[in-house]
Amino acid sequence: MTYSGDPSAGKTFASLKELAEWGDQWDRYDSSVDGPQPVPHLYTWSRQRNWWGSGATLSQLHELARDHGIPVAWVPPSDVIRELVRAEAHHDAKLDVLVGHQQKIRTACHRMVPEDSDGWHADYPETARRVLAAWDDGHLLAAGCLALAAAEDLMFLVARVERTRYKMYDGLKKAASIEPSPQFWPQDQVVLTPIEPLFSQYFPERDDPLPRNLSRHAVMHRLPLEHLTDGHCIVAIMLMVSLLAELEWHIIQEQAEASYEAGSAEGDC
Repeated sequence: MTYSGDPSAGKTFASLKELAEWGDQWDRYDSSVDGPQPVPHLYTWSRQRNWWGSGATLSQLHELARDHGIPVAWVPPSDVIRELVRAEAHHDAKLDVLVGHQQKIRTACHRMVPEDSDGWHADYPETARRVLAAWDDGHLLAAGCLALAAAEDLMFLVARVERTRYKMYDGLKKAASIEPSPQFWPQDQVVLTPIEPLFSQYFPERDDPLPRNLSRHAVMHRLPLEHLTDGHCIVAIMLMVSLLAELEWHIIQEQAEASYEAGSAEGDC
């Protein structure tokens, strides 16, 4: 069954049940088959905008993020997502898609980075710009390493996990391992999903084999160049940018809520 039109057409509000039902229909839209269609007004209530037209289901997107550590939220264009889903199941085949479309992904990353750092309590946007500048100049390995280091702080902020001295990574993995529910903001949960495989167990002192997916422990504890392939460097950059975009969205939402509450309080006076 293919896409048969926007089920939310004419609607200005939706229940969680309706969003789940509409999401199933929205996921069927494949722009390569159904032609260009405008993004439905309510689509981003339960889906990431860049998923529109990919023809990928929520379970397929979650699988890419969970099994391959590939960030699918905010950054990769829908045609890249479509190709990732259709590629062979083994990890290298998925990475080959990223490498083959790195120019398109790099452009998408540039588009998602905030234009300035005003209102931020740290230099995350500037760090992202420097990562992308290194990539622009052909230094993908350096860009990937800096992106992975920068992504760590963003993970805790987006996942709302407190940074403590003990077992803080367990909290991150737990937050990332939650299965996205079609009825409860799945687009937000999928942002966190690639974090779980990033912290797969690896002890270089035990001569553990390198994890198949990008591994934070392998990079930070041993920096094996054979692990830092072009594909894994692109994954690291995509992760940093997707987390930054999600954090910016959180900030915008919080500012809007604060402004609304302030306005309500003035109206009560």
